[in-house]
Amino acid sequence: MKKNRKNLALLLLAASLLAGCAGQSNSQSSQSSQAKSEKKAESKAISKSAAKSAASSAVSSTKSSSSQASSKSAASSSQRADANRMGTLTSQLRVKLPGMLLPAADGLGQGSSNLNIRYTSSSSQNVVYYSVGNSPLALNDSRIANEKPYAVLTEKKNVADASSLINYQEPKTGLPAVKIASNVTGTEEGAAGSTYLQFNQGQWSFVVRASNVQGQKPLPTAQKLLALYQQYGLPDTAAKSSVQVDVGESLGSLNTVITWAKGSSVYQLKAHSMETAFKMLKSLN
Repeated sequence: MKKNRKNLALLLLAASLLAGCAGQSNSQSSQSSQAKSEKKAESKAISKSAAKSAASSAVSSTKSSSSQASSKSAASSSQRADANRMGTLTSQLRVKLPGMLLPAADGLGQGSSNLNIRYTSSSSQNVVYYSVGNSPLALNDSRIANEKPYAVLTEKKNVADASSLINYQEPKTGLPAVKIASNVTGTEEGAAGSTYLQFNQGQWSFVVRASNVQGQKPLPTAQKLLALYQQYGLPDTAAKSSVQVDVGESLGSLNTVITWAKGSSVYQLKAHSMETAFKMLKSLN
């Protein structure tokens, strides 16, 4: 009897131990399964976040590219409009002033959209005034006369003695020499409160005048003038022609004066800056 009770007790103890192990195993399995589920959910969340980020980046990149393309397109359209305005006005001028040489470029760095042109014409000369206003106006609109021209192109027709209008300066001798570039030397002289620096290239004489009263020096302007000549050139001319520049550039100053002969006409371009003058003359036809 005692032996049977002992065996029963052992059996109950073994069963209890087995049940505990099974519970612990089930608990570990449950925890493992829960951990896997959490990791899977976390992985899905990360994937969704990355996808959203990539989509957002793609949209942002597309918007940026679209914005840049739009800006470039607007700038290009503006440049075309500016060029078309000069072209349109020049085409109208050619009808009004047949046979006169006219520039195709306005020579401006800015303000081309408000370019305005007026002209006068007679049997002896044509004069064209180029200006920038507050708004674009029709060719020869009366209001343009109130604007300061940045350039004036004059054609004197049927000229018997071109040299009297051109004022070409022969190379000077016996004056102090001034080196303008490695292969170009000019001469300098003072007169009436000014200093004149002259150099010659081909059929052209170049004279730069500086005011002593204002403390101006002619050399920097002469060097820039030579560089512009070498870059853009000047109109073809069979006669000796001239370039005269007063130091200092400002709107309406017309300090650059270029005069040359073409056939029986003498042309003169006055401009508020040397660069504007050379750009306009480069496009002359």
